Amino acid sequence: MAYSLKIGKSPQRTRAFFRAEEGLPSESVTALAIDAKGKAYIGTAAGLCYYDGKKLATVMADTAVSMLHADDDGGVWAGAEKELFLFKAGKAVFSQELDAKAVAIDTDYAGTTWLATTESVYRLIDGAFVRHKEIDFGGATAMAAVGEGFVFTAVKNYMQALHGKRPHWSGFNPESSAMPTWKVNALAADSYNHIWVGTDKGLCVYDSKNDWQTYNTVKAFPDVEVTKLLLGKNGALYVGTKIGLYLFDGVKKSFLGAERWIPGDEVTALAASADGAEFWVGTPKGASRITLQMMSLGEKAAYYEKNIEKYNVREGYVMHRELAEKGAAESGQVHVSDNDGLWTATFLAAQSLRYGATKSEEALALARRSKDALLKLMDVTGVKGFVARSYRRPSEHGFGNGDPEWHLVEDETGPLEWKCETSSDETSGHFFGLSLFFDLCADETEKKEVSDALCTMIDYIIANDYTLCDVDGKPTTWAHWSPKELNADDKWFWERGTNSLEMLSYLKTCYHMSGDENYQKEYEKLVREHHYAMNCLQYKIEDNHVNHIDDHLTMIVMPQLLAYEKDPDLRRMYLLGLSHHWQNQRIERCPYWNVLYAAMTGDMGDIENAVRSLEELPLDLTTWAVTNSKRPDIEWSEGQEFFGGGPQLVAPLPFDEKPYGNYDGNTFRPDGGNGMRYYDASNMYLVPYWAARYYGLIEEV
Repeated sequence: MAYSLKIGKSPQRTRAFFRAEEGLPSESVTALAIDAKGKAYIGTAAGLCYYDGKKLATVMADTAVSMLHADDDGGVWAGAEKELFLFKAGKAVFSQELDAKAVAIDTDYAGTTWLATTESVYRLIDGAFVRHKEIDFGGATAMAAVGEGFVFTAVKNYMQALHGKRPHWSGFNPESSAMPTWKVNALAADSYNHIWVGTDKGLCVYDSKNDWQTYNTVKAFPDVEVTKLLLGKNGALYVGTKIGLYLFDGVKKSFLGAERWIPGDEVTALAASADGAEFWVGTPKGASRITLQMMSLGEKAAYYEKNIEKYNVREGYVMHRELAEKGAAESGQVHVSDNDGLWTATFLAAQSLRYGATKSEEALALARRSKDALLKLMDVTGVKGFVARSYRRPSEHGFGNGDPEWHLVEDETGPLEWKCETSSDETSGHFFGLSLFFDLCADETEKKEVSDALCTMIDYIIANDYTLCDVDGKPTTWAHWSPKELNADDKWFWERGTNSLEMLSYLKTCYHMSGDENYQKEYEKLVREHHYAMNCLQYKIEDNHVNHIDDHLTMIVMPQLLAYEKDPDLRRMYLLGLSHHWQNQRIERCPYWNVLYAAMTGDMGDIENAVRSLEELPLDLTTWAVTNSKRPDIEWSEGQEFFGGGPQLVAPLPFDEKPYGNYDGNTFRPDGGNGMRYYDASNMYLVPYWAARYYGLIEEV
């Protein structure tokens, strides 16, 4: 590579929910504050509690909390009914009666602290709040203080400003100003007299005189009903809405929705630490504590690898885990799937690349474990050259249910059922993972073991007219690579380029491993007599991003083909096909594709996007329910229905906002998940990360 991208640590989010089962007096959270020592206070419809970093403790029970405010002296002011309390270190040290329910406390630029109830504004004088002015029209719902003595409040169909030598209220709305809508729900002020206004239509900024910037003029502003606003002391902007939290951290705009990040849709309260490393979001279904920790990509890889060993391994196979309890990764069991070989091969590829980059003995041991698991799938069928999709034991779900695709045998530990109807997915996965193991990890004995296994598989396929024949003697549904089908049967139109590419890669790999000229001759026959290389010029047929399975398969067979093929005339054709595919795929910001493309071509243009995606991937790989379709800031695609696809977006959302799944799924869909599955990070993170390290694309500093 011409250069290596130097990268540092990035903030990684984790979240914890607090609901009745965690000790909240009520799940209806009404107010939040974080005191000077980092203790979080949570106001609810039935009491006040605080979180000390380990557990919740109730400090005021059986009363509705309407407001919380942390002052600069370490205290937290709490409004409950018509009373105001000051808490320090979790204990009430002061209280006073108010004329109505407290709404907000804010300090103006001159240092005067103001309190608004629904009916009046107060000033803090000598440690107590003194009633200053009744609010015109009453029913205030929000307040912000600016300048010196200027107080803005939101009342029904009005925003009002308190000003003048003899303070009086001036109200304005869309009929008397450039204010874009009648209803204001939230207010916040910065030190330059900008009023941030949350309305029923979206976010606005007002200069406190006559100029407005609104959700109609600023594309970054949410154009959905705003419920709460918080200006972080570190420059972050937190915008609570009816559908979730929008966060602007100075670098990017993020959407944090239910269930992945917050317990419910509507944001009812916000609080953040001064450095922004911790913030809380209240909803009618509980509170979420979101924390940020600086983590390198290598540290993140180690975190995922530790969790894979804890949650995702069964008999050497690395798979997702089906959960018995929503979000509880320790519950349930590792899933027996249609593609145990493919996904375990992905983990094998990751650990082989890790060993190539670091010479880690742990990586080598894990790679060998996965290699053995893949080879067992070849042995368990009893048919030389035919590989099983997976197998299951008597204790595992579905065993003995009579499905004809499962076949009962015994191994050294007892009975098992293995699954047939093996596809090109499994074949491509075995070649991907085992070729990297062969090149980067294997000793001479293992090289022969791997070479013999893969060559036997291809010999079996060639002997059956380039199909993978099942135990019943019939070709499996998708494992077809014959010229008479790919070149002369319209039913294989969509697979023509993909399967041609696969077979050329398989044959070239077998030749590379074994040195047997028969594989090279067969390879050249497909190129010269059956134009398989020409089929690869545009192996990806554009389908408006509906089918991603072939995207995945071609991306895991192309690296071997380009690594082992040195002929410039053939490389030209393969690289043209890859370039065509890449231009279609790059909108996804998929780190897997970005990194492999850069490694194969030397084009570093999208490595920064790969790093960005690796940084965005959540630490928690639970398939939490994600519903983005209600967001007004997403752009819907058209035309996928022609290819049998459902509603999807023009471009995928960031990885920490969209539904989680493997890369062969449709990443353009905005909704998905149910919290009942926990994935391993092999193909989403570990392969691209360790490939980037091995090929020198990134350097961590």
